[in-house]
Amino acid sequence: MTSPPKDIMVECPECGMIYLDWHRASINLKLDDFDDDYIEEATTATCPDCGHKVDLGGLIVGKDGVWQVS
Repeated sequence: MTSPPKDIMVECPECGMIYLDWHRASINLKLDDFDDDYIEEATTATCPDCGHKVDLGGLIVGKDGVWQVS
């Protein structure tokens, strides 16, 4: 199962700005056909002030059923 998107508050480790973003904690590619760009968007957040990208992590199950942690 792919988790639904969830709104989260992120504090940028570079500039300290706190901003609203979203995240998917798990993605199952056997059920959902998301491309690499969407997966990156769903598991990272980019600070709107300084542009620093934060890795939020997530569990990804590939089309072959093998899982990985991003």
